[in-house]
Amino acid sequence: MEHAHIEEIKVPARSGNNQNYYSQIARHLDQLDKCFCFDLATYIEQRAMDQANNGDRDSDSDSDEQHKPDAETVHLSEYSTPTRQFPDYFSISASLILGAKPSTPKPYWTFAMSTTGVHLATKPLLRLSVDEAAIAYQLPDLKDTIVAFANRDVRFQGQHGIENLQIWHKVRLQQLSYHDKVPLLPQTLLAIPSLTTNPYGRYDLVIISSHSQSDWPKSGLTDHSVSQLQMIFRLPHSDVFLAYIQHFHISNPTSISPVTSMHMLRWAVRVNGQRVGEVIPLAHICSPAHLVPNFGSGAHS
Repeated sequence: MEHAHIEEIKVPARSGNNQNYYSQIARHLDQLDKCFCFDLATYIEQRAMDQANNGDRDSDSDSDEQHKPDAETVHLSEYSTPTRQFPDYFSISASLILGAKPSTPKPYWTFAMSTTGVHLATKPLLRLSVDEAAIAYQLPDLKDTIVAFANRDVRFQGQHGIENLQIWHKVRLQQLSYHDKVPLLPQTLLAIPSLTTNPYGRYDLVIISSHSQSDWPKSGLTDHSVSQLQMIFRLPHSDVFLAYIQHFHISNPTSISPVTSMHMLRWAVRVNGQRVGEVIPLAHICSPAHLVPNFGSGAHS
């Protein structure tokens, strides 16, 4: 009797529900969802019956009841949760092109391509000279890459000299769902140089297209490549937003990793060891890229 008493006291929590919290939460949410669906179905059915029975009532008699709280509606509000609304950059871009908002300043800070919508803040975060930007972002070839881009792009031919740059630290990117082409939740891409609070900076990875119109992700990496976004900027008196990116290349295009079933990427570098950088239109960015770091065998030894 004494032994049984001791065992009962030592493990009282085993007989209670103060355990397995995740399964209890999941079960509670599942039951809550079922109750909401049941209440919603009965509410809709009841409203349909009420409208059928009271369809010939005088409209004046209903006017006094329009402002009375509906007990069923109040009951349903306990279950429903508001859905966050997000902008549709594709529709916004189309309306701007059609002149729906003629007072909107140009260039438009919201624009879209075939598979990607882009949105930037109205005002740039920084205004720096090319030399100042090259130092701040640690890009020694920045000026040369801008000149090379301007020489091969007809939109910039005829411009003399490069003045200050308008620079952004982030851009919002929106894609379409693969099957039904519905706009997805926008994602933020960052290109922030090293600061005292963040000595390594923040540079996100992206998938870029070699053409202005892309069918990503249908075509895979054909005519696409993976790069790191280093800077988002615009030249004065230009309506084209640009990006400085540094390229990766596939180590062995004919084989993939047996562990991850993915390609192995490495930085593309020149003979002197400097990373290969390039200036491209911001519209050539198709998607964020998510890479898995490979630390090699030394990290696991």
